[in-house]
Amino acid sequence: MINVDSLHLGRFVHVSIKLPVAPHWLCITREGQGMNIVKRGRAMWPKAQFAYRGDPRFSYCMHLPASAHSVGSKPRLLVAMHGSGRGCMAYRDALIPFAEANNVVVLAPLFPVGVLGDDNADGYKYIAEGELRYDHILLGMVDEISEIVGCPFDLFHLFGFSGGGHFAHRFYYLHPDRLASVTVGAPGGVTLLDNTRDFWIGTRDFAARFGTSPNLDAMRRVPSQLLVGAEDTQEFVYPPAVAHHAADMESLGKNRLQRNETLFRNWLDHGLPSERSVLPGIAHEGLRVIPAVEDFLARTISTTGS
Repeated sequence: MINVDSLHLGRFVHVSIKLPVAPHWLCITREGQGMNIVKRGRAMWPKAQFAYRGDPRFSYCMHLPASAHSVGSKPRLLVAMHGSGRGCMAYRDALIPFAEANNVVVLAPLFPVGVLGDDNADGYKYIAEGELRYDHILLGMVDEISEIVGCPFDLFHLFGFSGGGHFAHRFYYLHPDRLASVTVGAPGGVTLLDNTRDFWIGTRDFAARFGTSPNLDAMRRVPSQLLVGAEDTQEFVYPPAVAHHAADMESLGKNRLQRNETLFRNWLDHGLPSERSVLPGIAHEGLRVIPAVEDFLARTISTTGS
């Protein structure tokens, strides 16, 4: 516990700030007979992109709501995962009003194109790339944010759109015990809970690839949202020249709208608590789905308190 004694606010009072450790944004300075609390470290640069200390090839931006600096505050954490365009700052900025209204810290990672020097833009979408495990990198970033804020985030909300939706639902299969909720927005390809087909279409070899199988009991405790624009109807498959080509991709549906429905039905068949939002007048436009994400999050927070 940090004790701040004799804080001068026109008169002498005693203030106790109960924190397990001094967070990086907190600095106590003495001015004569009084003391001031000011921000320092990474919280001094609210719009910046920060290198991840665990592996500086990766970075993140964040938003700390004003209420996170209040004594006794217990903010929630929302991770917003970018798509192929790497628009992490745009997602962070779009979520700021919601974050301020709901005492939510926003973490928006950046997983660069070609981190192994081969211009691969898709590695993070499939969790593993060479020796890299993007799920572990995200969990390390969450730990780093916990240290900065001075608050543990044992559970966090996860939202991803397009390429971020690829990552989000596969992270859900691996780490449901870390999620307060998950929102999966319009990925181009989906992984079904299906032990008759290998990854990435199914999960038959999931344990061999990732060291664990999807824990359905744990997944059933996580509220989930699938969303897609009603106009997101461009038909495509990944051609043979693409590293993640799958010969039976069209069995999932011809476009993102159909694949979103296929995944939704698969989740319902496995008893997962999921809802689906098909948003009228929207094509493949990540920032335009933010209001639907915020509505789901507000209802989830109200219901679960997490």
